[in-house]
Amino acid sequence: MNSTDFPPVIALPGTLMDAASLAPLAAALGHPFRVEVLGENEDFDAELERLEALDARPAIWLGHSLGGIAALHLAARYPQRCRALMVLASNVRPDGPLGPQTRARQQDTLAHGGMAELVRQQLAPVYGLDAQDPLVDSLVAQAQRVGNARFRLQHRYVAQRPGLLANSVALTVPVLALSAQNDPLSPPVCGDEIVACVKGAPAEHVTLDNAGHLLPFQHPQWCAQHIRAFLAQVL
Repeated sequence: MNSTDFPPVIALPGTLMDAASLAPLAAALGHPFRVEVLGENEDFDAELERLEALDARPAIWLGHSLGGIAALHLAARYPQRCRALMVLASNVRPDGPLGPQTRARQQDTLAHGGMAELVRQQLAPVYGLDAQDPLVDSLVAQAQRVGNARFRLQHRYVAQRPGLLANSVALTVPVLALSAQNDPLSPPVCGDEIVACVKGAPAEHVTLDNAGHLLPFQHPQWCAQHIRAFLAQVL
């Protein structure tokens, strides 16, 4: 992945995460990528339009969690902007019935306890982390950098996303989906659903056992291995 002719790589972190969450993966890949934190526009459609305009050249899009959701919708809407799509711990589903309750609870914790309490009490357990795990400190720091305003908008994107399953939208670009066996947010079945949306292009889904939602943060070498192998086939 060191060729100067390699397409640009644009990476989208997950909710309340920034470039630090993808830095281990960038190092493992040995190729720089541009990181765009979601949360610039008031609605999801406008945010997708912003992303589409980032580079005139077709790019490789790499998205984790909410970043993967955005990348999937971007590829469905603007396939001419995507050479390939790498999605980690993500899904093509619309907002679920428990989504509003979860977001309301998170916003309440944020309002009364602050960002650190939100990450330690509500997000870390879902990510499979003990509150005292050193990774939690990094997540807290990232969340504080992302800030309340972006977090509110990211929650809005989650609620507004239409999903690709219900609308029978086909993805026509190469897609690699990486999932983790112990991820309650985007379990392996979500990876199967992603590749099922791909029509007329290469698609692959790989699952890592004994791993959780933070794949690019905790297992960067494994992710990089599969990303390199897939890109070698499709580019």
